[in-house]
Amino acid sequence: GGPSGLAGIPPLRIFSFSFDTDLKNYYLIWFFALAAVGASINLVDSRVGRALKAIHGSELAANTLGVNTSLYKAVVFVISAVTASLAGSLYAHYLGFISPRTFDIFFSIELVTMVIVGGMGNLWGNIFGAAFLTPLPQVLHFLEEYKDIVYGAILALMLMFVPEGIGGVISKAYTRRKMRNLLSEET
Repeated sequence: GGPSGLAGIPPLRIFSFSFDTDLKNYYLIWFFALAAVGASINLVDSRVGRALKAIHGSELAANTLGVNTSLYKAVVFVISAVTASLAGSLYAHYLGFISPRTFDIFFSIELVTMVIVGGMGNLWGNIFGAAFLTPLPQVLHFLEEYKDIVYGAILALMLMFVPEGIGGVISKAYTRRKMRNLLSEET
């Protein structure tokens, strides 16, 4: 334990079934990933999701309209903590080892970069951001010592030139196209 990490974590077992192979873990992780995406889609389209959008737009206005902002912020915090703990547990059981160095500040920057590239507040954009940036270290393996600089440059460029992220750009283009089609049908 401690700063050296925790070794000897056994594979996850549910009753007598052990997730002791890569294939079993693959399906387990995909199950939870798809469940998280499904739950997120349902959350966005629910009353809670609308309240969260209102809080994101203007916390003061949402509070004025009767949205209990403190409650919803606490709920989101709990949901994100549960999701992160589940992901961390699956990761630890899969590797059999966990260390504080695994989740250092640079890993946090990678995660933030994935969200910025995909677009904050855009579920599909975030999935795209993760899918785009996850293989990046393998593609740019010759720049291994500059990996953090590359992520920083991507983060800075996205914030300067595409602050809404790829998902936001696609969403705006889709909305514009839909509006053009509606207007052309009216004439």
